[in-house]
Amino acid sequence: MRSSDFSTWSCMIYCFDLDGTICTSVTNSQYERALPDESVVNEINRLYDEGHTIKIMTARGCVSNVDHTILTKRQLKLWGVKHHELLMNIKPHAHWFIDDKGIHVSEWKSRIPRVKGIVAGAFDVIHPGYIRMFEECKRHCTHLTIALHEDPSFARPNKLKPIQSVDERKEILRAIRYVDDVVVYQAEETFHDYLKDYDVRFLGDDYLDGSYTGKDIDIDVVFVDRSHGYSTTKFKEQVAYSLINGGRL
Repeated sequence: MRSSDFSTWSCMIYCFDLDGTICTSVTNSQYERALPDESVVNEINRLYDEGHTIKIMTARGCVSNVDHTILTKRQLKLWGVKHHELLMNIKPHAHWFIDDKGIHVSEWKSRIPRVKGIVAGAFDVIHPGYIRMFEECKRHCTHLTIALHEDPSFARPNKLKPIQSVDERKEILRAIRYVDDVVVYQAEETFHDYLKDYDVRFLGDDYLDGSYTGKDIDIDVVFVDRSHGYSTTKFKEQVAYSLINGGRL
């Protein structure tokens, strides 16, 4: 987006860096040798005349502890840079920051090496224990995938059959801020194949001494805390008890 596009918005606050943005950069703190960029000065003045607030910030002297305020004010006046405020070594509030060394956080984040993590489960009734687990998982990866088990009771009769459909559970999981993607599986072989595409997998610490699918795959394993006391089975039992004792069943 061009700065001219920004100017169509009313009452904006612009904060401009000085050296390398409004004027040339210099070496060895020889700021008196800086020269203005006329195109930048003209655009700043245009924004000023349109009623926008112009702030200028600089880190001059932050390392040497030399106060360059008088020189900077004199240069801005000489160059004809219209502004409302000059800030020396202070970051102000603004809607837009224009800086020769700046990088937008979204672009910076896109350069972070991607670490793909995966955690499996039926996730039938979402409770705070799951949220805490997802939060802990996300601290170990940049992209978290939920491998949603369609129906654990199909192969293990001791497990409760989910009361929510796969689509309902997917909708809920995708609404959680720590979750980046949801994939579905029924057969353990399918989940085993999923694991090959990930850098780290997460298991409850109750699996520390047991066996689990994918133990043969070369993938980092992080065991997450399960001492929160929440349980889907417990919630279902509480709901059933409430309905029975409330005369609803």
